[in-house]
Amino acid sequence: MSSYMRYGALSAKVRAMYGKRLRFSDFEHMAAMPSEQSVLEYLRGQPGWTAAVSALDTTGYVGRVELEEALRQQLWKEYRGLSHFVPKGDKLLVAFPVRLAELEDIMTALRRLKAAGHAKPLPASRYEQLESKVDRKALAACADYDGLLAATAGSIYHEALLHVRSSTAGELPDYTTTEALLRSTYFSHMYRLIHKSCAGETKKVLLRAFGEQVDLLNVIHILRLKTYFPGDGQYYSALFPFNYRLRPEKIKALCDAGDSAAVLALLQDTPYAAAAQAQGASGVEDWYRREFYLFNKRQLVTGEPSLYTAMSYLTLKEMEFKMLVNVIESVKYGAPYDESFARLIGE
Repeated sequence: MSSYMRYGALSAKVRAMYGKRLRFSDFEHMAAMPSEQSVLEYLRGQPGWTAAVSALDTTGYVGRVELEEALRQQLWKEYRGLSHFVPKGDKLLVAFPVRLAELEDIMTALRRLKAAGHAKPLPASRYEQLESKVDRKALAACADYDGLLAATAGSIYHEALLHVRSSTAGELPDYTTTEALLRSTYFSHMYRLIHKSCAGETKKVLLRAFGEQVDLLNVIHILRLKTYFPGDGQYYSALFPFNYRLRPEKIKALCDAGDSAAVLALLQDTPYAAAAQAQGASGVEDWYRREFYLFNKRQLVTGEPSLYTAMSYLTLKEMEFKMLVNVIESVKYGAPYDESFARLIGE
C-alpha cells in the first residue's frame, strides 16, 4: 500500500488543522492586552483554540492556571482525534506526547518529594483515558520513592527509576541524573519503535527528527556546563549515550574543549556548522528551536504523507501552546514576551 493510500486522509486532516494556527499578528495583539481574561476572549474567536476556551466554565473565576489547563486539554483532544486516523501498528509511535507527559509528571513528583511536599503538584488533569502506564493519582499522592516506583510500574521508565534507587533507605536519587536517564530512556524507546515499525523514507525522516534532537541537545548541555559551570567536568553522566551525525570522538572533543567558544569552533566542521554562528549557549538553543520548528513544518506542509505528518503536527501544536503560555505569563506577570519565538510560530 502506498503512503498516499495509507496516510492520505491523515495528512489532509492535519494540514487543514495547521491552517487554523495563530499568526504573528495574533500573538502581538494578545501580548498588548490588559489581562488574561482579554486573552481568553480573543482566543474564543480563533478556530484553532475556540473549543478549549468555550469549554471553560466562565461563571466563576478563570485565571492563568485555568486558561492554560484548558489549552492543554485541547492538545489532548486533538491527539485523541488524530489517533483514530493512525494505523494500529503506528499508534505507539504517535503516542510520543504521552511518553513525554509521563516523564514530566515523574520529574514533578520527584521535585515534590525532594521539596518535602512544597513543590508544584501535578496538574489537575493531563492525559486521562489515554494509553498511559503511569498511575497519575498514585504518583500525585506518593509519599516516598517506593510510592513513586509503584506508580510507574509498567511504564517505559520503571526500570530506569529502579536503576537510580538509592541503597540508603529514604534517600532520593539525584534529580539531574534521574532526568538525564529518563530522557535517554524516552529516546531509546522511540528508536526501538522506529526500527521495528518503519521502513523507507518514513524511517529515514523519523531517525533524522530524533537523531538531530539528540545531537543538538547534547551540544546544548555541553555549552551550558562550559558557560555556567566551567569547573564541572561531569559531562558524560548527563549526555544521551547515542548520536546521529556527531561521532563519539567529536563528542569527546566537545567535552574536552576549554570553553564555550572552543566548543562552537569545533562545530564548524560538523553538519551543525550553522549552529556555530550563534552566540553562546542561549544562541544555539534559539537556533535549535528555530531549526526544529522549520523541519517539522516542512514535513507537515510539503513532505510526503506519512506517519510523521501527524507527529510533526502534534510537535508544532505543542510549540504554539508554549508560545501562548508565554503570552499569558507576559500579560499576567509582565514576564518577557518572546517576540522572536512568536514570529517563528506565526510565520
